[in-house]
Amino acid sequence: ACTSASLEPSYVLRAIGADEDLAHSSIRFGIGRFTTDAEVDFTIEKTVEHVKRLREMSPLWEMVQEGIDLRNIKWSQH
Repeated sequence: ACTSASLEPSYVLRAIGADEDLAHSSIRFGIGRFTTDAEVDFTIEKTVEHVKRLREMSPLWEMVQEGIDLRNIKWSQH
């Protein structure tokens, strides 16, 4: 169940108390019994690297860093 055609947030994350925004922005990774420590370490390293790069490009992340609560913004419809 690493992908879903549904746009609904993960019911597991919601059940453990994650708010809807966090549940919508989650990434799932599948780990099996043959997954090596080196593969897990590589995936962590690459995930952190790419999240940092995407955050540097995101005006929304900059707003969050400035303490702006994005839930309070009135977004216009296009």
